[in-house]
Amino acid sequence: MVIMATYIESNDGEMITMKNIPLQVNIEGQTSFVDTDWLAIMATLKKRGLEQDELMCVYLELTSGMRVTTRGLSLAKQSQSMELQGLIREPKFSARDYAGMISA
Repeated sequence: MVIMATYIESNDGEMITMKNIPLQVNIEGQTSFVDTDWLAIMATLKKRGLEQDELMCVYLELTSGMRVTTRGLSLAKQSQSMELQGLIREPKFSARDYAGMISA
């Protein structure tokens, strides 16, 4: 099974799809940037205490083109012209792995 998106339940019970998107991340106070993706950052933000609704807000702001700063990280969606073929890929998870990600 290949999972290409994360599903989060909104406050009104609706399931919302969050697709994996390429991101550029900066640790506050540093000048260097790292290229990563939404699923990796989402896991990091969960470990840093963001709840599901907060993750959804961050995701929506990123997909609308805004730069988001939270939990010591500055995040920005990479523009299509910056994406390099083969660097951003959709990870493969089993159903059990996916269930563990959602409950983490």
